[in-house]
Amino acid sequence: MRTPGTAEARGVTQRFGGLTAVSDVSFSVGAGEIHGIIGPNGAGKTTLLNILSGLQRPTQGSVVIGGDDVTRWPSHKLVAKARLVRTFQTVRLFSSMSVHENLMIAARIVAGPAEARTRVDGALDRLALTALAAEPATALSYGLQRRVELARVMVADPAVVLLDEPAAGLNPQERRELADTLHAMRDSGVTVVLVEHHMDLVHAVCQHCTVLDFGKVISRGTPDEVTRDPAVLEAYLGGKHHRASEVDAVIPEDLEGMSTA
Repeated sequence: MRTPGTAEARGVTQRFGGLTAVSDVSFSVGAGEIHGIIGPNGAGKTTLLNILSGLQRPTQGSVVIGGDDVTRWPSHKLVAKARLVRTFQTVRLFSSMSVHENLMIAARIVAGPAEARTRVDGALDRLALTALAAEPATALSYGLQRRVELARVMVADPAVVLLDEPAAGLNPQERRELADTLHAMRDSGVTVVLVEHHMDLVHAVCQHCTVLDFGKVISRGTPDEVTRDPAVLEAYLGGKHHRASEVDAVIPEDLEGMSTA
């Protein structure tokens, strides 16, 4: 049965020769939910996103989007039929084009000229970019470029969005603005899978999280639950043992700023 906006990984494993980058990872995301994928450096988060977005085919397991098994679908089919769109760790805007032109390129992939213009105008308005529409996209501040990137995602009318560290390089105010944008996306029914290392953002927007370490799931739960899980503290902070008082004392800010790429 089709269930638009849902996303699932079922026993996903990815091997590269003798290296297992992702090992038997399963999780599910409900429609209209923001789900965080977190973990220390080298945990396999971006590899997992590559599998979900069709850039890599898993060695084992399957990916289900909106009730359809999309494990073997190429990226362009995922965009067109599953309405799944992703971003990358680094901003990827067309440097020779204006903000408006960058958005039009994306909109024309999924819509005719008139509908594309309507989508672009709506995205510019929702993300407060209308006044900058004619500006060269890569001449904007880094924070604004990130916002343009999200606007480009939204013109595709996605059901599921995969975001790979969208807060990278943003200051605290820009992260708060990003949180507002993500809340608006969720409220409009968009499902978001968020790979992120800024725990203030994770706590602000995610209903649930899956934590990876060395390619394996080590914890699941709300942001509060996983950041107090001794297994997560072990992965981030090291050491074999943590006293209960140390676990209870951990707050989001303790993990903020640690690299989890």
